[in-house]
Amino acid sequence: MVKKFHPSIIFLMETKINSVKGKRIMWKCGFNCDLFVEPCGLAGGLAVWWKDDMSVSVLYKSKNIVHTVIEARNCHVPKYVTFVYGPPKERERRAVWDILRSLALNVKESWLVVGDFNDILSQAEKERGNPRAMRKIINFQSLLSDCNLLDLEFKGSKYTWCNKRPGATVRERLDRALGNVEFREEFEKAMVFHVEPIGSDHHGLVVDYCFIDGKTPRAFRFEANWVAHRDFCEVVKKAWNEVEEVLEDKLRELCARLEACRKRLVAWSRREFPNFRKVIDLLRCELRNCHSGILTAEKLQQAENLIKHIDEAWDNEERYWWQRSRITWLKCGDRNSKFFHNSVIQRRQRNKILRLKNEQGCWLEEKEDINRLFCEFYRGLFKSGGSRPLEETLAYVPCVVTVEDNENLMQPVTNSEIEEAVFQLGSNKAPGPDGFSALFYQASWKEVSKEVVTWFIISLRATEGSMR
Repeated sequence: MVKKFHPSIIFLMETKINSVKGKRIMWKCGFNCDLFVEPCGLAGGLAVWWKDDMSVSVLYKSKNIVHTVIEARNCHVPKYVTFVYGPPKERERRAVWDILRSLALNVKESWLVVGDFNDILSQAEKERGNPRAMRKIINFQSLLSDCNLLDLEFKGSKYTWCNKRPGATVRERLDRALGNVEFREEFEKAMVFHVEPIGSDHHGLVVDYCFIDGKTPRAFRFEANWVAHRDFCEVVKKAWNEVEEVLEDKLRELCARLEACRKRLVAWSRREFPNFRKVIDLLRCELRNCHSGILTAEKLQQAENLIKHIDEAWDNEERYWWQRSRITWLKCGDRNSKFFHNSVIQRRQRNKILRLKNEQGCWLEEKEDINRLFCEFYRGLFKSGGSRPLEETLAYVPCVVTVEDNENLMQPVTNSEIEEAVFQLGSNKAPGPDGFSALFYQASWKEVSKEVVTWFIISLRATEGSMR
């Protein structure tokens, strides 16, 4: 693991050797500084190793917890890092959780908590064996809630511990990395890897604070905050009408109009929607300047206008993160930007695909190999298997559609039905491959409805003709 990942700091649990032997191993692994908690009887000890380009100050140390403040010269690291070994016995484990709660009271910056907790957050984190008592699960969940910690997304095996008993194998996710909201905001790219166990019944955990994966070209995405701008409909109208009508190919015409809208909206957005956080900071700075010195009537009016602009910027920022969070049970309007932002970070990290297993059982990690495997899978999935006679099977299926129902179903689709269907779509649902969500059509229906309805009716007639 040391050769592959080149860690700056290492945490070892249940060590069975004393600090003298531990130092020899530490030096062989290329580390210069250490902290040991000596083993006591059958209970193993703890060890933290780090390189001399890091400064580690211990705020609290016990046989189960090492709470530190870390500073690094050559890399960006969390302010607080707590290394944890949860005791196997529930009563002792609860006492350790209480210590973590007390430590959390004094943590105001980014905080990473990592180790073997000997506990799980749900029954889904255990495979086989007796179910974990719900009181234990609830107590562990309460720990995360009380300390404002998030369970960091991981890549690798779902479970981190195995009893390795043939015929009675039990696996659980006992090891994990947790971070507070400040950690998630400061280290958006942080990723946890579960490394295959060698010489242990536990997987190793690697926390990469600044994980960099292959960048893909940024795709166009229709932004929800655009529709609130006073010029939005006019921008769409100009772009939509600059494309000439194509009588013989309505699909090509519709695609051309959408492409014109995309280009004009992107250019317009760069002018009207700069970085929200920078705009808010700049406006707040201007507001502070207004409130300094003598407050004249002119300054009071200026401050009032600035507050209005700040409020608009906050609304835009909230809509931006709400759209990306895909949270459907919480709506905009209550300044939930921070919550939405962290939801986006969690979802992005969870959705990253860093490796895939092919049909031969080999893991593919190169981006080109993963892309090729995806293409091959879906080509095979949607490959036609040839037509099959279904008349004999359908003869045994009872007819439940009445003649009257069939006549109603065969009626031509009306414009109002198409409009009703468009406005029933979820405005924040995932957009199509062109990047336009349902919100675009709903917000600009007056400008785009004619061509959209025409194309839909033509497409529907073509489909009906091919089915006859």
